[in-house]
Amino acid sequence: MRAAHATSETPPAKPRSQDGGAERYLAFAFAAAELLVETDLDGVIGFAAGAFHTRFGEDASAFLGRPIASLFAAADHDALDLALAVAAHSGRIAPLALHLADATGSGASVGALLMRQPDRPPRLSFAIGPLPITPVGVAAETGAVVDGAGFMRSAERALRDGSNAGLSLVEVTGWQRVRESLSALDRQALEAAIGEAITSGGSVDSVGTLADGRYGVVSAPGADLSRIISRLEATLQAHPAAAHARVAQSGMVLDAANLPTPQAARALRYALARFADGGQEAAKAAGAAGGLAGIIASAEQHTQGMRAALRERRFRLVYQPVVRLADRSVHHYEALLRPIPTPNVPMQNTQEFVTFAEAVGLSEELDWAVLETAIAALHASTNTSVAVNMSGLSMQNADYRKRLLDRLALLRAEDSKFAASRLLIELTETAEIADLHAAASSMEQLRSVGVPVCLDDFGAGAAVFRYLRAFGVDFVKIDGDYVRAACKNQRDRALVGSMIEIAHNAGAAVVAEMIETEAECALMQELGASYGQGWLFGRPGRLPGAK
Repeated sequence: MRAAHATSETPPAKPRSQDGGAERYLAFAFAAAELLVETDLDGVIGFAAGAFHTRFGEDASAFLGRPIASLFAAADHDALDLALAVAAHSGRIAPLALHLADATGSGASVGALLMRQPDRPPRLSFAIGPLPITPVGVAAETGAVVDGAGFMRSAERALRDGSNAGLSLVEVTGWQRVRESLSALDRQALEAAIGEAITSGGSVDSVGTLADGRYGVVSAPGADLSRIISRLEATLQAHPAAAHARVAQSGMVLDAANLPTPQAARALRYALARFADGGQEAAKAAGAAGGLAGIIASAEQHTQGMRAALRERRFRLVYQPVVRLADRSVHHYEALLRPIPTPNVPMQNTQEFVTFAEAVGLSEELDWAVLETAIAALHASTNTSVAVNMSGLSMQNADYRKRLLDRLALLRAEDSKFAASRLLIELTETAEIADLHAAASSMEQLRSVGVPVCLDDFGAGAAVFRYLRAFGVDFVKIDGDYVRAACKNQRDRALVGSMIEIAHNAGAAVVAEMIETEAECALMQELGASYGQGWLFGRPGRLPGAK
């Protein structure tokens, strides 16, 4: 084994017992690890030692200043993000099974301790070693296919890293016909074979299923995916029910070019949403052939149509109950957007409608239109409370914050009996917040006048953990993907338990979303969630009591 060590620190010469060296090597020996890494609380590597060259083809010094996530496969980044957040509160990361981002995607056992010294910032000391046995929940094969939300986060990471990674949109045309001709078991087997064909290329960093028969692929800069496409075509041709299917592929470079990074990220989300909904034709119509800048240019052609749709309220709101799990009484309702088909506005489903509004800079107009519609519903109802989704783009804008606070003051002036607590604000992570201080100020002022604040989709991405540290919130909502997964395996159950513990430590109550079964409800209560939302308690509909 070739070992090396490096550090970005340059302290004055002193005994290793004072600068943490003894701690490092004691941990290294105790863990029998191949790699030893120290990071700050954001996961940036400041010290690295061990078999880096053997594993990654680069010396340990090359990893200084990089995020620790760069050591692991993209499909495992969400689990690592959660582990980092847990460690900041609990002081350790219990041994966790992840895949390394090495040539073979080998499994690794990852553990960490939070180290504190009076004269140094806190740091996390990681011991990374081989897995003696592939544990339950860790795939023996490499390159797991993630869901659409997970892929979106992987693609955004690649964009923000500035590595000029490639993004490919891969569509199996005729997939609906294939689905209809197969049993559920045969379909699952074919989907697994498709996933293996796409992920087996060494240049592939992340693969996600965006919709049935539609996949996203993030690959190394300049990578040639022709072999992967050929392998996928051969897989389909070998299956009698899929022999008629064809593969269509388009791509772009994840390069912000002259766009501000947040706007480029919004363009990426919009393009992926269009592809997921309408395939290659929809992606082409969205301007994907011109890269992220082309997407923005194409979207701006429909800006006036979107403005008119918002002005004319070409949408409706439906309301889904959020209940207390202890007795299933309704605590409040969440207002959910449903677009109405509109000429010159090609986005017809909720996700496209929202991502398009953000891409062309209309998120504040959208949020305001939804807010006013929800307030009108509150006035028409009695003894109900409503949660309204609001983008981080709006919450970090000082003018929007003033407008919102003035509107709440007017509400109280118009109706002295109107309680501000009847309106809740759910901060969504559709767009990452650049100005945390401004957003924190917005939420502090909302809470000061009695409006509760909820952090939505907790667990669905690294940014949301930063938000919990930066903001005071009354509720956090556990992402529904974690709720479903927690009933299926112990690893995800432990992750959800850790999320709930973090929320409680921050003083927030927990809402578990997408609860559809009694088993899910019971497990969320057992893990410490106080509130639940999902079809088990009621589907979206009219706001009760509204005239």
